[in-house]
Amino acid sequence: MLQESNTFSPVYTHYEDFTPVFGKAVLERHRGKLTEMGGFLDVLDRQKVEVAPVCAAWAITANRLVRADFERLLKQFEAGLKKAKPDALLLAMHGAQTAEGEDDVEGHVLTIARRVLGPERPIVMSLDLHANLTRRMVETANAIVGYHTYPHIDMFEVGQKAARLMLRVLSGESKPAMALRKLPLILPAENAQTHRGPMAKMIAAAQALEASGKAEAVSIFPVQPWMDIAEMGSAVVAVTNGDARGAQKIADGLAARLWNNKKQYEVKLHSVEDALAGAEKIKGGPVVLAESSDSTGSGSPGDSTGVLKHLVKAKLSGPAAIFLVDPGAVAKAAAAGAGATVKMSIGGCFDKKNSKPVPVAGYVRLISDGRWTARARGYNTGITTAMGRAVVLEVGQVQILIAERSSMTVDPELFRSHGIEPLYCKIVVVKSPNGFRAAYEPIAKGIFLVDTPGVSTANFARLPFRKIQRPIYPLDADTPAPEGLRL
Repeated sequence: MLQESNTFSPVYTHYEDFTPVFGKAVLERHRGKLTEMGGFLDVLDRQKVEVAPVCAAWAITANRLVRADFERLLKQFEAGLKKAKPDALLLAMHGAQTAEGEDDVEGHVLTIARRVLGPERPIVMSLDLHANLTRRMVETANAIVGYHTYPHIDMFEVGQKAARLMLRVLSGESKPAMALRKLPLILPAENAQTHRGPMAKMIAAAQALEASGKAEAVSIFPVQPWMDIAEMGSAVVAVTNGDARGAQKIADGLAARLWNNKKQYEVKLHSVEDALAGAEKIKGGPVVLAESSDSTGSGSPGDSTGVLKHLVKAKLSGPAAIFLVDPGAVAKAAAAGAGATVKMSIGGCFDKKNSKPVPVAGYVRLISDGRWTARARGYNTGITTAMGRAVVLEVGQVQILIAERSSMTVDPELFRSHGIEPLYCKIVVVKSPNGFRAAYEPIAKGIFLVDTPGVSTANFARLPFRKIQRPIYPLDADTPAPEGLRL
């Protein structure tokens, strides 16, 4: 049951957004796929462990899951778990999911699971690197295993790690002791990649501790920053084999290091005009413009015109590609039909505070069912996304892929599946702060992080935080370090 929340998003989440499946259908969806559950199954199948699948439900980032649908999903999960009567539970969640009336969905789900399973049967949970760890999660699960990559490309391996640890717990080889250190700190996602920079060094330290045998799992959580909830902040979680003091020492040491290096994660953003001008100075393409403030993987609706309004007016030396969510525009283009020329205003249909519709005249080149399968290593590799109907609207050299529903934009296959080849584009606009780097860095001639308004902006001061505990860095520059942390 996996979703990341953005409590500033104008779009709420509903049951259907999760496309949940239950029982044997879970195996059909995830077996052989590079997901956390695919990793679970890989290890368990090899060890000939009997698997009792409960549910599989994933939704793209948005605002809270509405209350009635949250309760519906919980009831189905609980009923499935009672029916399965498992010896242990492997649970893949994000770690930063909210619902109406519940800021800590993962903690809530764990509480239900613990009530059903009792105190003796172990629960091992995998979490996204951007999880918001709560005390309830750590106290209820036996062990938590987080991603070590951003862009996220190790979901399968994390699933394998969690499953192997679970088997060690069941055999008596491991008796997990878990420790948490929480920090009054939120970090921008743009400079938190794990293949270089300050976070790469943090992850290397965590992996060294695991390799040495001092820890079963060490996870660093720089947190999903677009949540206005009380128990919010970055964290480190360490799991050892029975050494509670050692686990706390590891968590505290890495947390101090994260705190001391917090300024290294500051990000420089470019105006759209400067980015477009800079792209034209670069020979060849594609040049990637990352509009992180409208990141569909960070809870933004994908309807921003912050880049679009400049792109359709720019003098481009080659084709450009951009994704947009606008169900009304799709309906109008589909009604006109492929081959038609249409005039309409597009974008700004959900986040009306930060974007205004842009009038365009364009050629409807393609109409599709909006289904595409992720190919790049990363988010839901091998899983098919259904984003409703989609159209490709050509406005001059700008190819606009418009869909009825949101989609991740980090995989070039999004465009390729609709007849747009990023390799042949001068400019490709992605709605992502960092996740795009796994697939796009190897082919990009240049990358610009652009500054536009939106609900997943890196400029946290623009966001209307109300519930978050203060002081917290960087909203409060003079935030003191947590008590007891050796700096």
